This record gives sequence, structure tokens and C-alpha cells, in this order.
Amino acid sequence: MSEIQFLNVDLELESKQDISALVSDLKRNAVVLHYDKDEYRQLARIEASAEEMTPDKAINHLCELVESCSKPALKQWLSCSKRTFDIGFSSGTSPKCYSQALHVDTLLRISAIGAGIEITMYPVENDQ
Repeated sequence: MSEIQFLNVDLELESKQDISALVSDLKRNAVVLHYDKDEYRQLARIEASAEEMTPDKAINHLCELVESCSKPALKQWLSCSKRTFDIGFSSGTSPKCYSQALHVDTLLRISAIGAGIEITMYPVENDQ
């Protein structure tokens, strides 16, 4: 029987402009899972590097990193068409009810830096 569980929070970024300074600043205290650029856009997915966090703690950690970026990186942050905290969960059959809360101060902080929230549910792996 598989359990529902919180996996991680990824900060997803997309821009038509260069975001290399932003990615460079964020990777000092986070993990860059993906950074790709072509002639049309740049995409990055960054994960909080601390272990065993709640969604609230992970988002606050990432917000802190964004807030402490250099001026050139913050300018790139503002150029992003997508600035989303993607909260990932694996689905399962237990417990009967599972919840994770975001504190009101966290929601205000997300709003203050101009980001959004997304929730991703990963299916139970079938080993048959």
C-alpha cells in the first residue's frame, strides 16, 4: 500500500530574456534541476536544497533566495513570464485524508514577489 506524501517544491521560471544571472544567484543555495535556453525562451526549474521540508518551509526558503538576489538577477526575475512554485506530491491509497497548509504570511510573501502556485500530483507506480 502506498502513502500520499509531499515530495518537493520546484520554482519554475520562463522568460524570453536572459535569466543566467538569476539562475546563478539561486543555485548558490538551491539545486538547479533544469536550465535550458533556445532562440525563443529560457526555462529553469530550481528545487529547495534542504531535506525533509514542508511545502511552507520550502517555499519560504526559495522566497528568501529570490529576495536576496543581486539587482541584475532581480531584474531578470521581473522579466520572467512564469514564476511558479510547483508543489509536488506522490499520490497513494493512505492515509484516508492528507493535507499540507501554507501559512498566510507565506501566501503574502509569494504574492509580494509576483509568483504563483501550482500543484502537481504524481501517480502511484504500478509494479505489476
